[in-house]
Amino acid sequence: MKPAVVRGAFVAGPVLLLAGVVAMKFGWKGNTGLDWGVALPLWTGAHLAYVLGYLAFGIVLAAMWGRARRNSRHGGERVLADVLGVAGAVGIIASLGQMIIDLIVGFRAEDRAGMSALFQSYQDIPGFEAVFYGVVPSLALGAISLLVVLLAVRRDAAPWAAALFVAGAVCVGTQVTALMVFGGVALCLALPALREPATPPVPVPA
Repeated sequence: MKPAVVRGAFVAGPVLLLAGVVAMKFGWKGNTGLDWGVALPLWTGAHLAYVLGYLAFGIVLAAMWGRARRNSRHGGERVLADVLGVAGAVGIIASLGQMIIDLIVGFRAEDRAGMSALFQSYQDIPGFEAVFYGVVPSLALGAISLLVVLLAVRRDAAPWAAALFVAGAVCVGTQVTALMVFGGVALCLALPALREPATPPVPVPA
């Protein structure tokens, strides 16, 4: 993958995620009386931001995963990186699945009440809630956070940026509006600083 695309993903991922959070929490959920002609485009726009954001985080995951494997000091670290990479990929897929389901429900429904009824019919499917709206989607940011910690422990990433990223990911996972916004801002600040340098540093002679 082109380096420019990877660098862009480290910026676009958290920005798009934050845009989706703001649109959903302050637009959609904060204005239940919105006309459907306004509410549906808002719902759609927010979820498209989420979709693009999670695709960007997929690129971030691949970059972090590859970096952790490449810089592994022994087989155990490589195995840990692979476990986290696979877990993160599962989380990204589940998160994208959640967004696609939400978009389908939005286009099928005629109003908010219709959306609730459609969601209820899906939630009656065994395992549906856990796979698309429960623990599994949280593996996306969770696995990336642990990869970031692994890199920081090995001095392959800035410790302050790693700590800020983990704090941001935890805040986003709380689903509390104020914390999610704070977490989104934290991710926007931390993730660009966690990119691998375009060129390796030149060693300074002793």
